[in-house]
Amino acid sequence: MQRIIQAGLGAMGQGWADCVAASDKWEAAAYVDINRRNLTAAAERHGMPKNRCFRDLATALRSVEADALLDVTPQGARRGLCMTAMDCGLDVLCEKPLADTLDNAVALATHAQKTNRTLMVAQNYRYQPAVQTAKRFIAQGRLGRVGYVGVAFHKGPRFGGYREQMPYPLLLDMSIHHFDMLRCILGQDIAAVQGKSVSAPWNWNKGDATVLAILETDGDVCVNYFASWVSRGWETDWNGNWRIEGEKGALIIENSDVYFSTKRATRRKVSPVKMTKTHQAWLLDGFAAALEKNLEPETSAGNNLNSLTATHAMVRAVQEQRMVLTQELLEQR
Repeated sequence: MQRIIQAGLGAMGQGWADCVAASDKWEAAAYVDINRRNLTAAAERHGMPKNRCFRDLATALRSVEADALLDVTPQGARRGLCMTAMDCGLDVLCEKPLADTLDNAVALATHAQKTNRTLMVAQNYRYQPAVQTAKRFIAQGRLGRVGYVGVAFHKGPRFGGYREQMPYPLLLDMSIHHFDMLRCILGQDIAAVQGKSVSAPWNWNKGDATVLAILETDGDVCVNYFASWVSRGWETDWNGNWRIEGEKGALIIENSDVYFSTKRATRRKVSPVKMTKTHQAWLLDGFAAALEKNLEPETSAGNNLNSLTATHAMVRAVQEQRMVLTQELLEQR
């Protein structure tokens, strides 16, 4: 069992703490959170001794032995925490997004290379049956060449806190999941984006929370992305509903089930990929395997830059009302 320090024990962090406690690859070496209530709740739930609960990472690193850091803090703290851990010889698994700014993300990816540490981003939406089933179906050539994709995502969550204060909460906190799913399913990177951002009259967020966008991949596939975090009435699930059109038919993801259709009025369910673990549980195993085999994770910081760059490119696209190339943003760093 490898030992991992978990920083961040809020609502999302509590879920991660449960996953670490259930893991047969990792054991929690220490908990870190600036909020004493969060620390106490997690420690009581999982039996973490008080002398292994800390208010700052630096003290934890001096006090306990560990192999890795699990960073589940808000994205604004990511650069400082992850760099501190890597400088102390720890590998890092961090929540998405990789950082609050593209500059910080590039700095983190560069620092991981410089220190020869693994920095893996928790893009958990990749690791579920619907996404892996669609990915396999296309990779096997059963859809033929992909022509275009349509994605519809509609949710109305009321998170409160920092998300509702973000300038573009949907794009900067949620859309990266869908952009990363797209890259995973197609095996292509996002090359260009354009779109229109909307603030609905009933929007309860400070920033725009709806977007109508077009993405283009480096494989010349066009994607229509219509998403909202202030939806009224019926909602999609968190994956959204997808229609991927190919030479041989249409691949449909609806309520996390995958269907294939070649005729107007019929479709058949595609047998799902069997997965014993999904989402965070898969990520913990995948992180451990990457370290044991000395392999670069599929969602390493360097690889994940395209998903994050696409979200920031989309923000610029809606602000400047033009097409933005992802490479354009990276070249400006």
